[in-house]
Amino acid sequence: MKPMRYAHSDGHTVLCFEDSGSYMLTGGTDGDVRVWQGIEDDDAVSHRVGEKVYAIAFKNNRFYTASESNSVQTHTFPDGSPDGIVTRFTGTVSHMCFNKSGSVMVAASSDFTVKHVEVESSNQKVFHGHQAPVLSVALHPQEELLASSSCDGSVKVWTVADQSCVKSLEESIPKCSDISLSKTLCRLTWSPDGKNLLVPREKEIAVYENNSWQKSVITHESFTGSVSILAFSSDKKLLAAACCDGTIVVFDWNSRQCVEKQRHDKGLNISALAWNPSNSSQLALCDTEGQLGVFDLTTTRDEPPGNDPMNAGQFTGVFDDDDDLLLEASNAAPGDDDDDGKAPDAAPGDVPSTKKSQPLVDDNDDDDDDGDFLKDIKLLPKDDDASSIADSLPPPASIIPANTFKPTPLQIPFQPGSTPSHLSNRYMVWNDVGIVKQYVSDEENSIDVEFHSTATHHAMHLTNSLDCHLASLSSTALVLASSAEDDSPSKVMCMHFGSWDSSKEWTICLPDGEEAQALTAGNGWIAVASDARNLRIFSEAGIQQDLFSIPGPVVCLAAHDNKLMIIYHAGMGIPGDQFLGVILTTVGRQKKTLLNGSPLSLSPKSTLQWLGFSSEGTPFSMDSAGIVRRLSSTRVLTWVQVADTNEHAKGKSDHYWIVGVGENPQQLRCIPCKGARYPPTLPRPAVSVIPFKLPMCEMNTEKSQYEETFLRTCLFATSLKMPGADNSDLQEALRPAQEALIKLFALSARSDREARALEVCEMMQEEHTMQLAIKYASRLKHMQLAQRISELAQRRAEEEEEEEIVEESEDIACSRRNGNVEQQDDENMAEEEEEKADMEEEEDDTEGHTTGPKLNLQQREVPSKPTTKSILARSNPFKVSSQCSAGHPLKGSQVFDKLPTKTDKSDKPIVPLPVSIRTSKSGTNKKTKTISNMFSKSRSGDSKASNHTAAEPIKEDSEIQNSKPSVSGFQLWLEENREELEEERPDLSQEDLSQVAAERFRALPKEERQTWSQKAKSQSATTSPDSRKRKRMEDDSSEKPNKKSTMRPLSQSTNTKLSSFAFSKD
Repeated sequence: MKPMRYAHSDGHTVLCFEDSGSYMLTGGTDGDVRVWQGIEDDDAVSHRVGEKVYAIAFKNNRFYTASESNSVQTHTFPDGSPDGIVTRFTGTVSHMCFNKSGSVMVAASSDFTVKHVEVESSNQKVFHGHQAPVLSVALHPQEELLASSSCDGSVKVWTVADQSCVKSLEESIPKCSDISLSKTLCRLTWSPDGKNLLVPREKEIAVYENNSWQKSVITHESFTGSVSILAFSSDKKLLAAACCDGTIVVFDWNSRQCVEKQRHDKGLNISALAWNPSNSSQLALCDTEGQLGVFDLTTTRDEPPGNDPMNAGQFTGVFDDDDDLLLEASNAAPGDDDDDGKAPDAAPGDVPSTKKSQPLVDDNDDDDDDGDFLKDIKLLPKDDDASSIADSLPPPASIIPANTFKPTPLQIPFQPGSTPSHLSNRYMVWNDVGIVKQYVSDEENSIDVEFHSTATHHAMHLTNSLDCHLASLSSTALVLASSAEDDSPSKVMCMHFGSWDSSKEWTICLPDGEEAQALTAGNGWIAVASDARNLRIFSEAGIQQDLFSIPGPVVCLAAHDNKLMIIYHAGMGIPGDQFLGVILTTVGRQKKTLLNGSPLSLSPKSTLQWLGFSSEGTPFSMDSAGIVRRLSSTRVLTWVQVADTNEHAKGKSDHYWIVGVGENPQQLRCIPCKGARYPPTLPRPAVSVIPFKLPMCEMNTEKSQYEETFLRTCLFATSLKMPGADNSDLQEALRPAQEALIKLFALSARSDREARALEVCEMMQEEHTMQLAIKYASRLKHMQLAQRISELAQRRAEEEEEEEIVEESEDIACSRRNGNVEQQDDENMAEEEEEKADMEEEEDDTEGHTTGPKLNLQQREVPSKPTTKSILARSNPFKVSSQCSAGHPLKGSQVFDKLPTKTDKSDKPIVPLPVSIRTSKSGTNKKTKTISNMFSKSRSGDSKASNHTAAEPIKEDSEIQNSKPSVSGFQLWLEENREELEEERPDLSQEDLSQVAAERFRALPKEERQTWSQKAKSQSATTSPDSRKRKRMEDDSSEKPNKKSTMRPLSQSTNTKLSSFAFSKD
């Protein structure tokens, strides 16, 4: 038999011949039908018919396929175009066959039914009766009867005319619930004359006479498993039987004798068997691994049945080792043995010759032949044992069961940014710093180093005397490593061209038996991983700084500044997949592990192709499927797909090779490789930029495009957040996200998706974007949406105010703990009384009024001065002039007339504040009265300077205090829980206790904090500003007269003028 060749992917494979026998058609689990012009055809034509092909047949220049669509489809030959549907089932079609003329098709399905269909008229007959999926069908040569086998263990014979069951042969095959679980395909067939029905069974072929249904058996010693498939040759003389263990036996049907035996070299299950219509000695087969094979029968089948000579080589792999031993012994030439049982030419230690072959078993031999067979065994030397003879024989072919688990080969270690080491001219590394190329020839072995910026270093040409094959390049060092040989260990060499001294090179040898497999260079350090699963950290000057073990075989390393990322094999993955683990840690004095053994995300059936960091220090990876992923740190460290390079490839064989990644601006720098995975060294390839794109759903819609822009911008902006640094770059990077939110809000509002529009507003972080949202919703007359956005803004402002109060309390406690505030309580109280008096005088002189910008949330009393309004505080364009009565609800855009506004303070002179006023972190001129009442000590600063130089700011703060509630939610919570906190922490001072209380209040759930805030507002609302004003006036008049509030008498001249005016009669 000729060697098997690949035809389809692993799984059930089907086969048939074209009517002339010139072509073979195969179908498999990959959904393709391939047309082969002989077994040697290397350019088979492929036709896509579905996801899987379950059955195939050829008749009258058309081929018929059964796929996952539960139907039988017709295709023209040879172009493979669909030509209609013959019939449909409710389950997958398992088998089909045709009559001789091709006018009638019989098909079986997993829906327990069998159909008899006339191809031209589409008239069909349905046969019901099986209790499980039907395995196969066979049509009688006279087309009167129909036989079918099923997973219920029965074989039924039907009459085509009335669709009745003539005979049911129970327990013919093992029972099962599904075709995929069946041990046999049970491809039954009728004899050429139609007198017998042949059913494959366990280690035998059952032959039933179709009238009396008497059973006879055909068996053979080669039947070691269940017989699965039966097929007659085109001349109707030969019967082929295929077993589940890969054995194929060919019988002469007339004599019922074996004429040929073959076995699959791997012992795989035979899934299809077909004879060539024009050559009755050629048999084709397919196995469950998608392989195709053909073997031609020998001419020995034409000899008389008594003489059944077969070559001993045909039995390779069929018998066990002991049987092979007997086979060699039995192949001595006939007549050579004498009475002593020795060959005349055989030496005492020689093995008999095997030039001439004799059959091991003759089907016509009687039991008496066993004596002659034992004579042949005597030819074995007596002084040689079985073990010595077994050692002289070739080892038997290994047999792997079809259902044995095959582990996925582990990915070998590689250097990111390098091409394979077997190339003569290759890239050892290409990164953001430069390019390292290696040239290997018979004359030289050299390394060239080029830098993208000449300011880093000039180009270098090195002689590769150590035969280094690993390289890593940073802005200060070039690191090379060589493999271990018999006489030399693995070496690591570093060229520290950033060193300030004259010694810029050093070399170190790894321990014996340890070889460097991966290396990388960071900021001032070098990491080397070996096959002993050790990772060594060196300084750029050559000091061994650290050493630790890796949990599995290393795959690659990557570094950026003080970050080190290690990829290793964490275990055995599912078939076809790699199971890689990630360790992300920092190198230096302050060591911190960010990831410790977390799995690396890879596409199915792919390997890791590139690993590295962006210019901002974010880890990125790319697999062999072309998917680029980024390590996101928004909430937890997870890998997120950010690009698919295959979308930009022009052909299936084109790929992209990554050389660098940038996040601001967002750039994926790659080299396009046409028809290859790696770029050539000459000519130097050009670098192209690929944009990032998240794999959102329905990217052809406007909504998904806005969502993708927002998510991608927020994702990449996380790398720009620097605590305590200028966030101008961050605000600029987030601008596309805010624009996308505004556009998404407008799209939702125009589409009358108000709930979706409100969710978009919840994602907005800036106040002016919410103002625009309210205006746009009002313009579209979505008043309910505008009101809900206003309420959302109000809740958000209250939360910010509460956070500011807590932060102020923390700042005051910290400043007092550090000794920055040394004022006495009585001075602070005097300052507060002075501020109250100023506030009362200002309240007497002015009256407050409220205006209505959209996002100010509390009404404030401000002096009505003729000021120039800013753009943000202009009047409401939707406000109506008429006043609504108290008994009628607001209508239309009148909801915005009730919204208060913030007072524009830009028209007031800016006066520097003393230290005692500046209490918040942001440096604003707010001074909260409630915070000053929380603590016993006064604030720092000179009270006199405060009263003299900051009179206007204090007035302004007093006005702001009148508009704020006098008690906050945090104060109420602290008053209620103060005793409990003091009992719990009696050792703390008032300042430390307040700080602990602020931390606990911030840790409360959001709903509970809002409840305390509502309590504080309700308590503050019980006393209005007018009532507090009258109460203060009464208290002041009862205690002592205030100079500022005492009415001075009019002068005499003034009284005279008034009296003359009052009593004038003109």
